[in-house]
Amino acid sequence: MTDANQSGISIGGDVSGQVAMGSSVTQSQSAPDLTDTPDAATILFWAANPVDTEPLQLGNEIRTIEERLRGSDLRDRFVVEQQWAVRPGDLAEGLLRYAPQIVHFSGHGNASGDLVMRADDGASQPVSITALADLFAIAGDSVRCVVFNACYSQAQAEAVAQHVDCVVGTSRAIEDEAAVRFAAGFYRALGYGKSVATAFDLGCNEIDLASVEGHDIPQLVTRPEVDPSSVIF
Repeated sequence: MTDANQSGISIGGDVSGQVAMGSSVTQSQSAPDLTDTPDAATILFWAANPVDTEPLQLGNEIRTIEERLRGSDLRDRFVVEQQWAVRPGDLAEGLLRYAPQIVHFSGHGNASGDLVMRADDGASQPVSITALADLFAIAGDSVRCVVFNACYSQAQAEAVAQHVDCVVGTSRAIEDEAAVRFAAGFYRALGYGKSVATAFDLGCNEIDLASVEGHDIPQLVTRPEVDPSSVIF
């Protein structure tokens, strides 16, 4: 993948903790600090890969997101913050500290629809659908879009969409490569000023163009009164 000569994306957040084998953590780039830019949209990237779960390409996913945004026309509109090895107790901290407009979770989900976070001992700790939806209701007033790039997350997306304009989940298990491809297409589109609806379609299309299975797995859920084609960052 190519990298733009100049980056307008501010990269920050907590990059401590365990990362999947074979992946890398992108740390602070030599870029302007856009934290105080009024029009900048903050993307909060949550990553969790507990020690008792299959290693995922989390580093590759965030690197791909950053590269697609850096190469876009509107790269100065986005600030990326990161929380790694995220535990349930870290979620509210991230929402309160960064007040993001977009939240992206990369990790595992289980067949019950729960997202799988990391416990204090490094093992898996599921977070229930109700608990996470309640968190966004209480502390997610800045959030307009959530991407749950994890298996079996459609039920989670439907619950959170009661409180957030646009939420992406998955209807079943999704392979790592498909998840990364979706993220690549989705954030590139946002970086060119496209709507969430178009970004979602391009994310699914990116999976299909790569001849990877799963272009029909991501699902976009919105509040009843929200038109995703009008949500632009």
